[in-house]
Amino acid sequence: MGRKFNILTIFIFMCMISLPWIFAHRDKEGRVSSMENRRLAGYPVIRTEEGGFNRDYITQYENWLKDNLRGRTIIVEADAALQYGLFGRIVKGDTMRGRNDWLFVKDDEMIREYQHLNLLPDTALTQYAAGMQRIADYLEDRGIAFYYLQCYSKEEIYPDRYLDGVCRIGTVSKADQIVNTLQDNTDVDQILVKEPLMARADELLYFQYVDSLHWNERGSFLGYQILMNDIHEDFKEVPVLEEKDFLITEEERTVDLYGFTYPFSEICPVYRVKEPVAREITSETKERWDFLHYKEHTHVYINENCVNDRKILILGDSFIRMFLKDDIAESFRETLSIDWLNIPILDEVVEEFEPDIVVIESAQSALKDTVELISESDFTKD
Repeated sequence: MGRKFNILTIFIFMCMISLPWIFAHRDKEGRVSSMENRRLAGYPVIRTEEGGFNRDYITQYENWLKDNLRGRTIIVEADAALQYGLFGRIVKGDTMRGRNDWLFVKDDEMIREYQHLNLLPDTALTQYAAGMQRIADYLEDRGIAFYYLQCYSKEEIYPDRYLDGVCRIGTVSKADQIVNTLQDNTDVDQILVKEPLMARADELLYFQYVDSLHWNERGSFLGYQILMNDIHEDFKEVPVLEEKDFLITEEERTVDLYGFTYPFSEICPVYRVKEPVAREITSETKERWDFLHYKEHTHVYINENCVNDRKILILGDSFIRMFLKDDIAESFRETLSIDWLNIPILDEVVEEFEPDIVVIESAQSALKDTVELISESDFTKD
């Protein structure tokens, strides 16, 4: 009897440890989890393409099994709800909760940015200023106007909503260093948005809960007007949209954190142009701009009813892509919006597109990369 019981126990145990493997997903490329906004681990191979043994097989197998268990989504959702219900803890790895339950990006570099612990040394600032001036000179030689737009993360405009216990040193951030360096050492035209944003911060210009980083549509409209008014000063024929040109509504929104609905909602402003005239082209875009980096964030607009023949090129990130690019396109004959990863090949883009105006925008959270790209860029071709 004892021997049969032991065999049965072993059999049940083997079934228990085998079932997760038997019913797990086996997609070699890895499935995409929309809930976690990432690609899950693919099924590992024992042999590499060169015919050797995959030395990382054990680690890859463990990651694959964790990511591909049947019912994993339900487990993740239940864990998220339980962790928040019992301990008030946000389990989403890239999100943390600040004062008044505001949500912010959880990232070591951005925390250091908020604390002013990642300031650039004078040598790096000098290289950056020289790189930006080279870009400005390159464009000026070709009769192209150039503007730089520094955008700011939510914690920079709303520091009183950041996490308790995270202290700041001094009053100057890396983003402030960039703006000050350009003002003092170059003739680059800057679009200065920080002070206007902070002056109207009580209007809620950034998302409280729905987005951990970005401005909302009211904040982006303010940024749009500052940018376009500066451009209008130099190009009187370029119109600037006013609030009366938009249908402005509101909608209540919240956010899911790994399937767990955050128990706070906010009223989000929605700005839509009443009579849009610019249209985005798609099929032509893929062929003409195939040489670009980050092609999925390439957007081309044609405005056949535009009152001018101006063309604008924008190199930016999500602060431009989320709301601004469509509105900007209403004021130009042609608009090309691409990712700032294309800064090193700006000359190739300029040669192909032949813009009248170039705008480079960088989010505060992206400065680690954009500063390096700009510092190393050299447009000295004859």
